[in-house]
Amino acid sequence: MDVLGLGGRSSLNEWLEAIGAAGPTPAGGSTAAIAGALSAALVKMVAGMTAQREKYAAVHAEAGKVRERAEALQQALVALAVRDVAAFTGFARALELPRGTPEEREARERAKSAALLEGADVQLELLSSLAEVAELSGTTLDSGLASAAGDAATASFLAAGAARSAYWAVRSNLEGRGGEPEIGARLERAVGLLKRVEAAERRVGEILRERLFTPPR
Repeated sequence: MDVLGLGGRSSLNEWLEAIGAAGPTPAGGSTAAIAGALSAALVKMVAGMTAQREKYAAVHAEAGKVRERAEALQQALVALAVRDVAAFTGFARALELPRGTPEEREARERAKSAALLEGADVQLELLSSLAEVAELSGTTLDSGLASAAGDAATASFLAAGAARSAYWAVRSNLEGRGGEPEIGARLERAVGLLKRVEAAERRVGEILRERLFTPPR
């Protein structure tokens, strides 16, 4: 399936078929983005149900804002899944460039480096979106519909797993280039974003333990 052609119009089943096909793309980066989109959809669902219940009137305005932002993030994450495919395709094309002369080898290396940098930037943007989804999931768990706590928690866990994938993808794409100032800044940002995700995940765990579990004796 040509996910680049379908873009945001592709269905979940089409993505699953494309990911499971015996080809190089879409792969891990796109899969993480789709998982993030599912996480955002869960946040949107919980926020929407919260906004419908009179019992939660005090947080209706906040729930509405969360739902609106989750919708935007959901769409952005699907778009990032497509962009990741495009970035990998660019790298594959760079690998096919001729390398018979020193000039050709130099041009090929430049193209590879540029494609890897684009791939890292896509994953860095993915990580940024996932950090926001993770934090929104904590908000919905904390003040949203109590009966949907498991759904909000699932959103958090999905976002955290996808974020770890994105973080290591950034590291992999930038391997060996940490001494370059712009690359170092990207790596530092990736670490900061992952810390945000992990802090949000810990918060969710604390809320769940407080609500659902009796401390062991």
